[in-house]
Amino acid sequence: MIKNIITFFVIGMMAFNVVFAQETTEKKKKEKKEKQPKTEKTTSTDESSEEGDKSLGVVFDGASIFVSAGLNYYMGDIAAYKFFPRPRQFKNHFTGGFKASIARDIKWGLGAQLNYQRGSLIGTRKTGKNSSTVSFENQYFDMSFQVRYLLNKALFKKNEYNRFYIYGSVGFGSMWYRSRLYDTETLNTKDFEGWVEVDNTKGLAQKTLSDKVPRAKTWTIPYGLTVNYRYNYKIDIHLDITQTSTFTDRLDAFNRSWTAYDKYNYIGLGITYNFNRTKDDAPKKREKVTKNDTETSDSNSNDEIKSSIFSRNKSNKSKKSSSKDDELLNIRLKLFETQLKLFEMQYLLGQ
Repeated sequence: MIKNIITFFVIGMMAFNVVFAQETTEKKKKEKKEKQPKTEKTTSTDESSEEGDKSLGVVFDGASIFVSAGLNYYMGDIAAYKFFPRPRQFKNHFTGGFKASIARDIKWGLGAQLNYQRGSLIGTRKTGKNSSTVSFENQYFDMSFQVRYLLNKALFKKNEYNRFYIYGSVGFGSMWYRSRLYDTETLNTKDFEGWVEVDNTKGLAQKTLSDKVPRAKTWTIPYGLTVNYRYNYKIDIHLDITQTSTFTDRLDAFNRSWTAYDKYNYIGLGITYNFNRTKDDAPKKREKVTKNDTETSDSNSNDEIKSSIFSRNKSNKSKKSSSKDDELLNIRLKLFETQLKLFEMQYLLGQ
């Protein structure tokens, strides 16, 4: 009887040891899982919302509006130069001008724009050896439609850091103007266009003109270049160089049968606002790399390599130690199982 009690007690203690060993292995596995870092998923919805929106609709994709102010100069019979005034002639041939445009990119680098331009033209010249010096003044405004093409694709290689964009444009339009030709010394009116002479001054050297008639009108062909500097994803700074050919020789109220039609040029600096652009369309900036940066980057890379090697060694050691512990536990469990079987056999034999 006592032997039976002792054997049952020993068997119970061994079973308790087996259960305890199993529980310790399960606890170690749980601790390993908890120690592993959890990766958090980040969404970029907030960032995309901050980068801008395209709430104006598809119609405004590639659309822009730009305004500029600059200088006009005229090319015709009363110009004392062939292509461009000399510095001493600026005062007698340069005037101010204003231009506003609406444009939209279409496809393949092609686009269209509608222009409104307003300004004045002046010039002075001695038309002949025996003639007096004459001058003219012109006030005009014109409207035109132009087709434009992005020349970067044809002239330059693609560069994501490029901030300059060159457009070539050509179109068709109409010009409304009033012009007066007068003697530079006496200021007497010699001829005019887009005005009407008052009846009381007919036949007199000093004429009085009235604007109670429609302006003179002519067709135009504008063509030129626009250089855009992309300041940010919404704003561009542009330089507009446009020459406009007219279908009249009377912009200066003076004509000769053997000369070509008059022209005028516009050089303006302005601002462009682009609709429906987001921060993704902003030009990329080049990062300046200095010697200190390269040294620090090299040292950082070396530190990263060292830390990675150290962490690998540490993880390998921990893996080895954990594997050894698991093997010992398995050996202990097998020994307990064999001992249980032996006690069972002794108990059966004792009965």
